Amino acid sequence: MEPLIVPGAYNVCVKVWMEMERERTEERAKDRKKGPLVSIIVPVYNVYDYIGACVESLLRQTYTNLEIILVDDGSGDGAAELCDVYTHKDSRVQVIHQTNGGPSAARNTGLDRAQGEYIAFVDGDDVVSPFYIEELYQLLVRHSADIAACAFVRGKDGELQRYESGDILRGDEHALWEVCMDAEKMLRQWHGRYKQYETVVWNKLYHKSVFSGGQNKRRIRYPSHRRDEDITVSHLIVQNAARIALTSKRLYFYRSRPGSLTDRDIMAENIRQNLSAQRERMAFFKEKRYWWAYLRLLKGYILHAVWFGWKRMRCLNEKI
Repeated sequence: MEPLIVPGAYNVCVKVWMEMERERTEERAKDRKKGPLVSIIVPVYNVYDYIGACVESLLRQTYTNLEIILVDDGSGDGAAELCDVYTHKDSRVQVIHQTNGGPSAARNTGLDRAQGEYIAFVDGDDVVSPFYIEELYQLLVRHSADIAACAFVRGKDGELQRYESGDILRGDEHALWEVCMDAEKMLRQWHGRYKQYETVVWNKLYHKSVFSGGQNKRRIRYPSHRRDEDITVSHLIVQNAARIALTSKRLYFYRSRPGSLTDRDIMAENIRQNLSAQRERMAFFKEKRYWWAYLRLLKGYILHAVWFGWKRMRCLNEKI
């Protein structure tokens, strides 16, 4: 008996199959466009007046495959509650509440929770360009790098308004550049031409492997209960990377404000911790025999010691 063949059934099946293949192709294209997950870690401590603008700038990112981890470090000004509000506004936002341990403890908590292939840090009182993550990710891809870093703008509240239009913070477009180098070259030039890119934690996108360790790499976490934690760690993170890419595009706005950690009166304990961190860093470069970098750091250390001493004496004289 001949099998029953419905006229046109074959053509229908082919069309259905082709449509299914088209949908699968579109989904794969979307996944490629979507890119890997990026975890943005935001330490939050008593920044109620600023955390809203910070989170909004993250939600406006053109790179959308994000998890935004807000680490409330024992805030008492309403910032913690405002963070909770954002978890209902966007499913990419999650909040962790913990007792106060300082920025290092908050960053470490975020690192332990992060699920992304890439990691970024943003301070809770700062804002970023809508292209912050996309530009840094594309920079990583172009140069097959583990760390990408951008230039930044430092200013006060009034100056921030100039950067809230959504335009990329480029400055002189004719002076744009990008460069990539291996870890050893970056360390040998430390505190040289690219000094402004090196130490700060928040102008970068990192592959998670520079923190997680393995394959002869040490696991990196920030030292808790210390100021200037980035001074003691930044070069160790670079050491864990194969390549580091830099761009002159200014994608990050660092807010200088009264009462922030970088604008308080210089007190004895803060001075002690800063100089101690600098000595630790100098010891690393001396051990590695990166002598020009070591000499630049030594010069900076002496200048800081003199300036801190003068500042300290001035503060004491003002109190008399």
